[in-house]
Amino acid sequence: MKAKINEKMICIPPYVSTSWDHVTFMQAEPNVAEGLDLVMHLDNGSQITIRDLDKALIDLAFSAHLKYLEAKAEQQENKAKGPSGLLQQLLGLPAEQIEGVPFRLGLNGIPGLENIEMAMQHDASQAKAADLPQELLEKVMQVTKMLTGGNLAGFPKPEPHCNCPHCQMSRAMHGLPKEAAPTEELIEDKDLTFRDWDIKQIADNLYSVVNPLDQDEQYQVFIGQPIGCTCGHSHCEHLKAVLRS
Repeated sequence: MKAKINEKMICIPPYVSTSWDHVTFMQAEPNVAEGLDLVMHLDNGSQITIRDLDKALIDLAFSAHLKYLEAKAEQQENKAKGPSGLLQQLLGLPAEQIEGVPFRLGLNGIPGLENIEMAMQHDASQAKAADLPQELLEKVMQVTKMLTGGNLAGFPKPEPHCNCPHCQMSRAMHGLPKEAAPTEELIEDKDLTFRDWDIKQIADNLYSVVNPLDQDEQYQVFIGQPIGCTCGHSHCEHLKAVLRS
């Protein structure tokens, strides 16, 4: 198997085969045979020495490693200039606290902070999200006030009963208290039962019987002596309803 070296990995059988992110640094050392040894230091603390390596391969290894380092540095620089990196610099908080913050910061091609636009996005899928750290909320408000001259009226209002990061920040910016979770109304079993008649006692042994679907249909039932109903029937459903109640 031939050696393969590019800006992503190095493979020189049978000595080494790994990606550049596992190589901390390299060096070429002259040996007693007046040749060159390539010494590679890995991120696990181990060291690999490839003796009498052809100079062309050594030059190729250093060139590939340099391209990898340049690409990595450019990636980190772009990340620092991006929304999360810039927000982290503004707030002065650790990156893990910035993660998930619903702000997009754009410079519109203009250097400096004076033209930064900030927008928040409501996310209903995170309606039950955990509370953001108070320190983060306070610092976001400080930076926002600085960038907007203290005018927060243009920021979106929070959605009712939502605790997504957007709504938490919007609530804090508008000085609104955290909303309590909506309570569920308890329904008793008796409320789930369909009623044929509404029955109410209006005197001793005298009851009012009303159709719940038609308030004009009303009767009075007497269960003393003699038993009777104003409907005129002695064994009517109104009388039975009173006796069952």
